[in-house]
Amino acid sequence: MRSTCPRFRYYGSGAPADDRMIRYAGVRTALAASLALALLAPMVTVQEPGARLTGILLSEGDGAPVDGAVVSVDGPDGVVVWETLSNSSGAFSLPLPPPGTYRVRVSRIGYESWTSGPVRIDSAQATGPLRLEVPVRAVPLPELMVTEQTDCPTTPEERRRAFELYESVLPALVSMSAEEVFDSLVVRLDRPVRVWRRGSFRYVQDTVTVVVPKALNNAAPTHLEAFGYAEAVNDSTTTFYAPDGEALASPGFLATHCLSTTKAEDEVTAGLSFQPRLDRDVVDVQGVLWIDTVAVEPQKLEFRYTSLRPFLRRYLLPNLESHVLSRRQEELGRRVRFHAIELIESDYGGALHFERIEGGGWLVREWRIVRPRLAIFFRSDVVLGAYVQPKAVPLTHSGRILAIFRSQRDKGGR
Repeated sequence: MRSTCPRFRYYGSGAPADDRMIRYAGVRTALAASLALALLAPMVTVQEPGARLTGILLSEGDGAPVDGAVVSVDGPDGVVVWETLSNSSGAFSLPLPPPGTYRVRVSRIGYESWTSGPVRIDSAQATGPLRLEVPVRAVPLPELMVTEQTDCPTTPEERRRAFELYESVLPALVSMSAEEVFDSLVVRLDRPVRVWRRGSFRYVQDTVTVVVPKALNNAAPTHLEAFGYAEAVNDSTTTFYAPDGEALASPGFLATHCLSTTKAEDEVTAGLSFQPRLDRDVVDVQGVLWIDTVAVEPQKLEFRYTSLRPFLRRYLLPNLESHVLSRRQEELGRRVRFHAIELIESDYGGALHFERIEGGGWLVREWRIVRPRLAIFFRSDVVLGAYVQPKAVPLTHSGRILAIFRSQRDKGGR
């Protein structure tokens, strides 16, 4: 269902220049022998977002279509610019890269890879479809390779649907990093504030309107890929991040998450589900990006944090235990018992709502993020006696963009 939320108030002289080049996050696919497929690629500059590089893969000799193959467009330095899968007819379609000389590489599980000769792209306009005759030579696979990796248990067809859905909203996701073209955003924040009350520190919600250059102070996608969506600032303070558009569009996100599709309650909305791969040992995110398939627009992202317990136990619990042992040991007895952290992981996560702005770009319009903090409670039991119960309690951060002020450099006619 199309969003009925009001549009932003927009301050400035005219819309942003139509010819501003937008960086697109490419998709690079890596084959896993278990038939799991991961896509990742560096971002490239595309002059015409709608232009496509199309073609068809045919088996050398009998001309049969080659389906389910990974089609890669490699730059002069060998770096993958874009990748996709061929369909049942052997056809493929990719965003057109900038003018230059490229090579097309074809890979398929169980067969030798093939690389074309130089392919010249002279303009950003769509060219005629490529007809590639590929030698099909089977390569025997060890049995172990087929059953070893199962972290993305989806079928090739399911992956194809998910990546097609992902690619449809990729321009909108990438444009969400364009907040830097604005001088400032007027944002209303509702945040927890630590205050001293009745002999102890407590958290209360505080609402404030501020002018900021960016709505969400998120970490760079490369940081999120390497270190996850939470980090310890010190022994008692943590920072949690959200999967905004820039993060979702990054190659690192695709390399660390499994994608699938989810049905919505109405026929025009589809869900792009994501979950971290099993080898992720940091705080990560899983959730659903809801997409209007008629307007081809992202609507809302719902997510929750994963692997919170190891993070809290490693970075916050030691400081709390030290505090208890230094100040309350006499009261609790010589042997202080600490129970396991009480945590309901599904309580922590959030939601991001997206909005198209004047000029065609996108922003995170409204957000709500619930993160955990670790508190201690002193309990007493008839059998166990006195003990310490560490417990995760929620802190909620929310906000909404009220107005946008144009960048001075855009007012100059760029």
